Amino acid sequence: MGILKLTEKDLTKMMEKQDINGLINALTNKKDILIRYRAAEALGEIGSINAVDTLITTLKDEDGDVRSMAVYALGQIGDRRAVEPLIENLSFDDGEFKEMVIYSLGETGGKTATNYLNLALEYDDPNIRWRVAEALGKIASRESVDYLINILEDDNTDVQFYAINSLGEIGDKKSVKSLINLLEDDSWRVRRCSLTALGKIDESPIEPFIVALEDLDCHVRERAVDILGKIGDDESLKYLKIVLDDEDEDVRERATEILEDLEIIEPSIKEIENQDEHQRLEETIERVGSDKAIKVLIEALEDEDAETRHRAAEVLGEIGDEQAVEPLIVALNDPNLSVQWRASEALEKLDEPAVLPLINALDNGNDNVRSKSVWALGEIGDERAILPLIEHLKDESQTVRWKATLALGKFGKKALNLLKQALNNENSTKREKAAETLGAIGDPLALDNLKVVLADKNIYVRKSAEEAIKRIISKSTEK
Repeated sequence: MGILKLTEKDLTKMMEKQDINGLINALTNKKDILIRYRAAEALGEIGSINAVDTLITTLKDEDGDVRSMAVYALGQIGDRRAVEPLIENLSFDDGEFKEMVIYSLGETGGKTATNYLNLALEYDDPNIRWRVAEALGKIASRESVDYLINILEDDNTDVQFYAINSLGEIGDKKSVKSLINLLEDDSWRVRRCSLTALGKIDESPIEPFIVALEDLDCHVRERAVDILGKIGDDESLKYLKIVLDDEDEDVRERATEILEDLEIIEPSIKEIENQDEHQRLEETIERVGSDKAIKVLIEALEDEDAETRHRAAEVLGEIGDEQAVEPLIVALNDPNLSVQWRASEALEKLDEPAVLPLINALDNGNDNVRSKSVWALGEIGDERAILPLIEHLKDESQTVRWKATLALGKFGKKALNLLKQALNNENSTKREKAAETLGAIGDPLALDNLKVVLADKNIYVRKSAEEAIKRIISKSTEK
């Protein structure tokens, strides 16, 4: 099988067989961007170190999406040969691309990555700074402690939160004093986040947690209860018994749960037998009812802990109540990529109630929100999304344009007539992407229109039409 004749069907077989050599060869397929993209994606998921050298070469691919996927794949594999090539790619102006490189440096780790990221905390762009702070927490090197302490007073809230979180992940006693000082911050979120970080550091004194039981905010008091419950010594349990009279119901219930689990007090009713956190959450939703659970889960979408936000988005999708639509759309711009995808998947599960809000979100100024909204609309498959998606074939973001192309391809013949009309649009990017999408749909009814476009004044439109015609003919031959 020649590389230039490789099809998506061939690539799928390689993925299923984990054919590393075949996928590596697919990365050299100059004629099909999607093949290269999927090959890089599959190699990252498989995690083979044999792919590292070829993925490093792919960092120079002419297509931005392929480069980004190569960066992400190198982060998944985590081989430190990739560190210096990744650092070299931070010279690109594309902010999203830089963020992906920083993510992968955090996944890869090592002294070189740590030293570079320590200095990168001085970037002017706050989006870069907080991603660097997050990456340093994953590497968890003590060499980063002083650098992270220096940005604890950063003007940007996200930078501050991730610096605090990362100090907790590193767990160096040098950061204890600075984190204790933040317990006096005006923001309850900062106080709670700092308390969480202190709870991860073995050398932290118990006094800050006891003092936090009297914090004015119930969220901070509840976190202090959790930490004291984990400490579990006599002094901690003594103060937890006092909290049983707290004015906030959630704080009282949490203290009760801990004391019941430790058999310090006898439970009146053992509400939750399974102690697994995720199972407990689902059982609680069933018992309490969806209205109260939805309110709690929507609030959890703003929790400083990414895993909590991730799980909240996931469960909101499972519940399927339309109250969650707007908060989930906001979560499409969550700083954590996993949360963004869980929110988009949840919106897909919500189906019809999410369609119009998602269409409105296509006008959002943030590329992440538009990109994930396009994906969700493609998965839902509501015909009302076809025209708006065609409009975004000329989106300023390459990622949004590409995902709009894929999304429209899923509508098949439903989108055919509108896409044929788009071939005559005055915008050349829109004409190019319309031709590409018609090729992906593969309906022979589009051939006559595409042949006319072969005379388009724009070379990229002509090339796109030529490739689309080849794909349609190839699909017809296969049948």
